[in-house]
Amino acid sequence: MRETFKRLSKIKAPVCVTVILKTHKTHPDSQQDPILLRNLISQASTRLTNEYGADISKKYTEKLQKLAEEIDHRHNDLGLLLFVNDDVAEYIRLPINVNTRLIIDDTFATRSIARALNRDTDYYLLALTKGKARLILASSDAVVEEIKRDGFPFEDKALLSLSKAESANANRVTNLTQELFNRVDKALNIVRKQEPHSIVIYSEETNYHQFLKVADYPNTILGHILLKNFDEKASNLIKEVWTDIKELAIQKEHSRISELEKAMGTGKYLADLNEIWNATLEGRGKTIFVEEGYYQPVREDNGIFTPIAYEEISSKNDIDDIVDDMIENNLKNGGDVVFLKEGSLKDFKKIALITRY
Repeated sequence: MRETFKRLSKIKAPVCVTVILKTHKTHPDSQQDPILLRNLISQASTRLTNEYGADISKKYTEKLQKLAEEIDHRHNDLGLLLFVNDDVAEYIRLPINVNTRLIIDDTFATRSIARALNRDTDYYLLALTKGKARLILASSDAVVEEIKRDGFPFEDKALLSLSKAESANANRVTNLTQELFNRVDKALNIVRKQEPHSIVIYSEETNYHQFLKVADYPNTILGHILLKNFDEKASNLIKEVWTDIKELAIQKEHSRISELEKAMGTGKYLADLNEIWNATLEGRGKTIFVEEGYYQPVREDNGIFTPIAYEEISSKNDIDDIVDDMIENNLKNGGDVVFLKEGSLKDFKKIALITRY
C-alpha cells in the first residue's frame, strides 16, 4: 500500500479521475456496492463531458467501466478507490471508512491511502524478556501477523545459558541484553520500513528503558505495557493488551494536539486555507492536522481559494478537495500528517498547520 501511495501521489497529468466509494465487508450489504459504483461512474461521465468534452469523457468512462468490471465486490473492505488517467487504471481496497465522492483534478486523491497508512489502530507489539523477543503486527484487538522473518523471533543463547553466578553479574547481563536489543531494534527497523506503524513495548520496566537507550527511532514507540506472559498465544495476547493500547493512542492524540496548541504562541501556526496551501507548497509545513472526513472544494480566482460546496463544482478550474492537495504537498516536502477524530479540531476549524519557520 505504501508503494502504491508513493507512486500515485507523484503523478500529475491534465486529467486524473479518482472515484472514492464507501463499501461493505459483508453480504448482503455488499450487493449495493456495484450499483453505487455505477452511479459514481455515471457522475464522472457527466462531469468529464461538461469540463473536458465528449471525447475525453467517452475515453475515461470506458476505462472506469472496464476497471469496475474487474472488481469482485464479495471481497470488499470498508473503502474502495479507483484511479484512472491516460496511463493509469487501477483500484485499491482500504480497511478504513471513507466519504463517497468523485474527484477530477490534475493529481489523484490519495489522502485516504495516507490515512490508512497512519492509523493508530494498526501497530506492532514488541514483546521482550530475558534473551528473547517476538514481534506481532496487529489491528485493534486482532492479530494480522506474528513476524517470523528478519531475525524474529529472537533467542539469545548467550543470555539464556547464563549460569547462576553469571546471572548475578549485573554488568554482564546488562551488556548482553543491550547487544540483543540492538539487534532486535535493527531488525524492527527493517520490518517497519516495509510497513510503518507505531510500536508498543510489552516487557518488564527495566527492559523497556534499556530498549529505549539503544532504539534508533524512539519517537516511533507509542508506549509501554507491563509484561505478564511472554509466551502467550498471539491472538490471546493482543486481546489482553488492546484496552491499554487504546489508552496509549488517546494519550498520543492529546500530545499531538498539545503540540498544536503550543505552536499557536510561537508564530509557527496557520489555520487559513490559503496560508496553509502556500506554506505546504513552499515546503514550510511541518505537521498538518486534519479531522477525519473533512474535505473542502474550492474555487480559484487570481491565486485566491474560496470555499464552495461540493455541488457547486462546475469547472475544471475548481479544485474538488484542497485538503487532499495540501496533505500531498506537505508529505512530498518532508512534513507529516496527523488525522484526528471528528470534533478534535473544533477550535481550529478542522484543519491547522505547524510550520517549520
